[in-house]
Amino acid sequence: MHPSVSEPILTTSQLRRIYTMRQIQWANGHRITVYVLPRQHAIHLRFSKERLQMFPYQLDRIWNKLTYSGLGVAPITVNTPEALLDAVIKTPGAIGYVEYIKDEEAVNVVQIKG
Repeated sequence: MHPSVSEPILTTSQLRRIYTMRQIQWANGHRITVYVLPRQHAIHLRFSKERLQMFPYQLDRIWNKLTYSGLGVAPITVNTPEALLDAVIKTPGAIGYVEYIKDEEAVNVVQIKG
């Protein structure tokens, strides 16, 4: 997460609410900007199944429904883990996922609680 976000632990249900765009603000009131990797990317597949406990096609349906109904917006897709990390570092309130981080001081790494 962007360094401006001070939440060290998220539950699986909180994470799912954020990635299904049902939670759009952090506890401190800052808007959440969600970054994701492309649907077929191995990290995205693993994150969806293991962390969100959802299949990628389920996320796509939710995001498409929000977008096409005008009720919300889908997360911002970036092509590489490096671009995702860079976007999170530069965007206050942002959240994203990668496999590993070289410089942990540039972002807040969040623990996910069952």
